[in-house]
This record gives sequence, C-alpha cells and structure tokens, in this order.
Amino acid sequence: MRHALLALLLLTGCSSGTTALPDGGLFAPACFVPRDGGVFLTGLAAPVPGCAAAPGATGVLDLATLGWARQGGILVVPPTTPGTPLPVVFGFHGAGGSGDEARTRLAMEGPADGGAIFVYPNAIQGTWDITPASQDGRRVDALLQLLSASYCIDPERIYIAGFSAGAVFTLYLGCNVPDTFRALASVAGTEARFDTRCCTAPISGVFVHGTQDEAIPLREGRAARSHTLERDGCSSSPAPDGPHCVGYACPAPYAVDYCEWSGDHDVPDWAGAEITRFFSLVP
Repeated sequence: MRHALLALLLLTGCSSGTTALPDGGLFAPACFVPRDGGVFLTGLAAPVPGCAAAPGATGVLDLATLGWARQGGILVVPPTTPGTPLPVVFGFHGAGGSGDEARTRLAMEGPADGGAIFVYPNAIQGTWDITPASQDGRRVDALLQLLSASYCIDPERIYIAGFSAGAVFTLYLGCNVPDTFRALASVAGTEARFDTRCCTAPISGVFVHGTQDEAIPLREGRAARSHTLERDGCSSSPAPDGPHCVGYACPAPYAVDYCEWSGDHDVPDWAGAEITRFFSLVP
C-alpha cells in the first residue's frame, strides 16, 4: 500500500501538475521519475527471490565484473547464513570520486561487523545526476533489483549514505523515493541543489556537518536537517544521542539525529560509527 501511494504521488508531482506561487505564477516540480516496473515504484516483497537462490559470491566484488554496472564500483558481501536476510547500505562518493573512496571515507563496515551488505557504485558521469531522468537514480533502482535476485536482503532495511555530492544524491533519493529506504545519512550535504517540493513523505535521517565547511556551508546542512524534522513531524528540541550527536523526538517509526563538529568539508573519523549506530537503532 505504501509503495502504491508513493507511485501515485510521484506520478502526480512529476507529470503535468503545477504548484501555485505566491506571486500568482505556476511552478512545475522537477521530481525524479523512476523507471517503470522498478523497485522504487513496485517495492520489494519479503522474502526476496535471493533468499531461495543458491548462495552468491561473498567478499569484495567489482560491480563491473559482475555485469551489474559498466562504470564499476564495489559490492561487499559478508559470509552469510542461507535464508537469513541482511540489511543493505549504499555509500555514495563525492564529486569525481569512486566507490572505493566512499568505502574508505565513510568507514561503515567496521562498526557493522559483517552485519550488512554494502554497495558503493561509481557515478555514471563522475558526479551524481540529480535531474528528473537521473541515470544514477535508475542505476540504484536496478542494483536493488539485482541484489534481491542474487542475495537474501531485507527490503525493510535498505539504507543510503553519502559525502558531499554523494550526500546531495542521498538527500535527493530520500526526497523523491523515501519509501524505499529505512533511513539516510548525509555527511556535508545540502538540499539546495534540487527541488524540495518533491519531498512528499517522511524519512529517518542522520546529518553530519562541519562548522568550518566552506564548500557546503553549515547553514545548508542545518536547513536539510530542519526540513527533515518538519517532514517527519519531529520536535525541534534536541537531546544528546550518542557520543557526537543529538536526537529529536519524532513520531514512530521515524528518527532524526544531527552531528555538528568543528571541522571543514570532510568526514570525521567517528562518522561511520555514528551512522551505523543510527541505522541500527531506527525503529
């Protein structure tokens, strides 16, 4: 039902619909248009086909070698118990980076301790496409479909995280297709580069931002957090949550954390642990 509602909202917002502006004009939201029949529109039902399939390869795998993404990237699959569904975490690199860079900088695998499958795609054009016909968005959709056919993944525990341009792409997906993901993590991200009128449903999120960030100013990271609090119907009063973050009271099943640090446009060395902790505790 939730996916059917999301499909209706996307079709309404991304077709000929317009929104009235204060000056009397009209504005057509530039929303992402998912591919027909993809996971973003139809969802994944548990158990996925991969839970009954022969066990897939484990270890650090190349997406190009698998034939899953011509541009390459990394898939990390821990040793698994057949039939036991695992969470999936996507990690998105900064502009001009790579999946390998995202894996190193976000450093989420150690804290996860073999408890999740990690996917680090390479952007098709070197940085992430956040246009309505986003090829990178459709690639994530296709990767989810391939994962669900080959591995036993949990459709209710799919997460996205990114740094810089990768955080913008993370927020873009969380805005346009939030029903697919349990939660997101934005490190030095902003919503200022895409149309937030397309954000039609809540999503849990953790936001990490440096106070000295000159590439994406702190105010933009704070704005993305505040917008998510509003979407989720959360309180604006924070309380300590974890060693580096504060949390906000939100209606179940949503959660929002915010982690401000005295650094520049970078990923603090504790970010991977905080992101993993947040993902593991989201209801």
